[in-house]
Amino acid sequence: MRLMLILLSALLVATKVVVVPARAEDARNADKGLKDLGRGVGQIELKDVDGRTVRLKDFGGKPHVLFFGFTRCPVVCPVTVWELDAALEAIGKDAKDIGIVFITLDPARDTPAVMKNYFSGFKGRVTALTAPLPVITRLTKAYDVRFERVDTGKGDYSIDHTAHAFLVNADGGVVDTVAFGASRELSVTRLKSLIEAHKRRN
Repeated sequence: MRLMLILLSALLVATKVVVVPARAEDARNADKGLKDLGRGVGQIELKDVDGRTVRLKDFGGKPHVLFFGFTRCPVVCPVTVWELDAALEAIGKDAKDIGIVFITLDPARDTPAVMKNYFSGFKGRVTALTAPLPVITRLTKAYDVRFERVDTGKGDYSIDHTAHAFLVNADGGVVDTVAFGASRELSVTRLKSLIEAHKRRN
């Protein structure tokens, strides 16, 4: 595990991946906090890896983690999703119903088939969603996520983007975030808080 993270960190430096500053993480201490993030987009239609129509409101009723990324992301996205999954595994049975919702920032290349294959190793923990780019853009604005296509030459491109995950309660409200590079201990602590808050309400 440690070797994997060392190699991925080296790749991050080598490929000069740019992580856009996480304004929502800074908003934790702002007057409005996180409570306004994601408002008004619960009815927006997306597609899952099997082509079914999904809305964010469909994830209501239980907590979940929301992350925006893309499958060709060399380091940030795979490490973030892998670390979130590992943190949930570390929590154990209390986290068995906590899913990770992944919304692609690259719908042109992240087809349902591509994402189904990409996330096949997560035992159903990850729900990958796509939509036309204008819809994705509307969602990112609602969650204060910034992303930008960056040409890398020879007709290829990457995407610079805000790199943190949103911890969402059963009502669909964002209550916390976990930024890329957060320690396992911090991720577990924040996820446990999300779970415990849900337990107290039920």
